[in-house]
Amino acid sequence: MALDVNGILNALRSGTPPKKHIVSILSGRTDEIKNFKAVLDTTSTGTGMVKFMVGDYGAGKSFLLETFKHIALNDDFVVSEMQLNSGFRFNKIEEFYYAIMHNLALKALPQVTASFDDLFNLWIENLKHVPDNTLKSKEILWVCDALARFNTNYSRAFLSYIRAKIKGDFETIRASSAWLSGEKHIPYAMKQKIDLIGSMDRQNAIDFLKAFVKLITLMDYKGLVILIDEADLILTERSDIRSTALSNLKYLVDLTTTGDLPNTLIVFSGANDLIDNPNFGVLSQPALFQRIQHHIWTISPLSREHLLELTEKTLEIFQKKYVLPSGITPEHVYTKINPSPQVQTREYVTALMTILDQETN
Repeated sequence: MALDVNGILNALRSGTPPKKHIVSILSGRTDEIKNFKAVLDTTSTGTGMVKFMVGDYGAGKSFLLETFKHIALNDDFVVSEMQLNSGFRFNKIEEFYYAIMHNLALKALPQVTASFDDLFNLWIENLKHVPDNTLKSKEILWVCDALARFNTNYSRAFLSYIRAKIKGDFETIRASSAWLSGEKHIPYAMKQKIDLIGSMDRQNAIDFLKAFVKLITLMDYKGLVILIDEADLILTERSDIRSTALSNLKYLVDLTTTGDLPNTLIVFSGANDLIDNPNFGVLSQPALFQRIQHHIWTISPLSREHLLELTEKTLEIFQKKYVLPSGITPEHVYTKINPSPQVQTREYVTALMTILDQETN
């Protein structure tokens, strides 16, 4: 795939990680990537895990999350990547499930937000290579039976989805897919038609998440990786919302450590306050902190060596589009920026791009 030079440079100008070709400017972070790969290996064996990645604002956490996404996709995991914001505040598990299902990424479709339909269609394409139609039918029924052990509504909706696909019943396809993806507002008549009972609530959401993870492992993916950025926004919420969100964190940690949510890795990323704020952070919840204290990755500023490496890689990409005067070397640019020992990656990158842009004028 051709390098998206404009996309990379525009992302760097704004201090954000590029969505494409992130490895082309990856510098340092060897230990963090090694740790993530080790956790991925453990997740692929059936373990569930929750990790917390914290560091100062601009330290490069979002960049690392994008790198983790790239690694997980290439290692045959399904990935869901999201940010906490005013519309998704982590105080409702059913909204968490909805966010997971509406921010999927697949190795076969790495540059777009995938959907349940995309996942299903890829599975069906693979089934087409099975020469025996009887075996195809048996696999579909076997999958439905396995899903029913988690939630009968999920299994019914999945079977309705398959039957609607065969018949070309687009209304039922949309309704079944919406239900499987966490939509709450399914018309009553349609729910009756596909034999669904109840509504999407906390328990249904957890059952659906367990069933979804089982489904993707049956489709030969290694598991599900959920990456959640800006998790420290929990601390800015009203006290009741914040308390519920922290309780949900504890609930997810317990689900993974007890084996009730296997093949699932959840990484929360945020400022240091997420953990060490004694009034609002994880530290304010002793039971939660006790559970996660050995699952925290602290991100430190890049060293001089790695900032020079980042500068060199950025120069190489920049010069694919722009002509720079002679004598513009990584050392020259680094000296001109003159960063402090504790400079954050975002601050350094935006200063770097400002200098390079000025040099072309």
